[in-house]
Amino acid sequence: MLVDPSGPLVGKTIELAGLRQLPQCFLAEIERDGEILAAVGPDQKLRANDRLVFVGVVDAMVDLRRIRGLAPATTQIFKLDAPHSHRSLIEAVVADDGPLVGWSIRDAQFRSVYNAAVIAVARRGERIKAKVGDIVLRGGDTLLLEAHQGFAKQHHNSHHFYLVSRVEGSTPVRYDRAVIALAILIGMMGVASLEWLPMLHTGMLASGLLLATGCVTASAARNSVEWNVIIAVAAAFALGVAVEKTGVAKVLAVSLTSAAGGDAWLRLVGIYACTLLLTELVSHSAAVSLTFPIALQTAANLGLGYMPFVAAVTVAGSLGFATPLGYQTHMMVYGAGGYRFSDFVRIGVPMDLLCGAIALLMIPLCIPFTPS
Repeated sequence: MLVDPSGPLVGKTIELAGLRQLPQCFLAEIERDGEILAAVGPDQKLRANDRLVFVGVVDAMVDLRRIRGLAPATTQIFKLDAPHSHRSLIEAVVADDGPLVGWSIRDAQFRSVYNAAVIAVARRGERIKAKVGDIVLRGGDTLLLEAHQGFAKQHHNSHHFYLVSRVEGSTPVRYDRAVIALAILIGMMGVASLEWLPMLHTGMLASGLLLATGCVTASAARNSVEWNVIIAVAAAFALGVAVEKTGVAKVLAVSLTSAAGGDAWLRLVGIYACTLLLTELVSHSAAVSLTFPIALQTAANLGLGYMPFVAAVTVAGSLGFATPLGYQTHMMVYGAGGYRFSDFVRIGVPMDLLCGAIALLMIPLCIPFTPS
């Protein structure tokens, strides 16, 4: 990768630039003014036009391309016909009997013939340490290309390559549209906050503006839709309505609170546990709406002030971590973060128990039980 002279990484150390502990790759060396700096330390400062050599899997290249201030270190990519935002990374394996065998990359004229630039070459799983243009190709060599997004489909059945595949998510980020995207985001938040339009209409309008201004392409917008998350959200709403309409939630709430008997603190525990359980199964808003009147009635039956019980409902309705169904932000990160349901259970259950223990110890201390 090349350090962009006009980018934000010039003058920063390797560590401050975020290149020290990268996932799936590491910085092997820096080429600067014809010299090779090996075993680069975290305090090494970057200069304009430094060539950084990274070693790792191909997917790491996707992450590197998203770092502002880095660009693939080959001048050929600046000569490609396709706009920068319409390119992607391609993996191609050279065919044994193809016309590329025995030719150097320079002589093969990749840019002219294929409208693609070779970024790196691997042979038998190892990167070839030579100038890309001087590498003489053999059958089975794996090429990492930057090309237009239709390259993979165009050369899918070509006898030049055994295999051609697009690296998913490798389309460059358009930092030049960041200000426009931020302005649209702020505008959406302002319109929704002032209630000039419903949130759904505001979101659709903002999405349309992002497409119209080129902040995101239509294909990227389609690919970003997480259908499994949408189905899970819809199923969660259906489950919540079913639990509420059939009376299961109310029966569960009454059963848990009545089992505590006449002890105020045990009743508090019951209300907290009931609210938390419904939050995990339904949603926080539905859980609070169901348990709030039960909390008020419980306080009245015990002849106590209602504030400790209201506090228990409030905290339990806000601190459900064990499933992705209870809170909207859980669902937002569920698909984008690549999480599984078991991830929430494994981390969320201990979090629920810890937060519950703290809340049930602190609520009576901060809001003591007092006669109504």
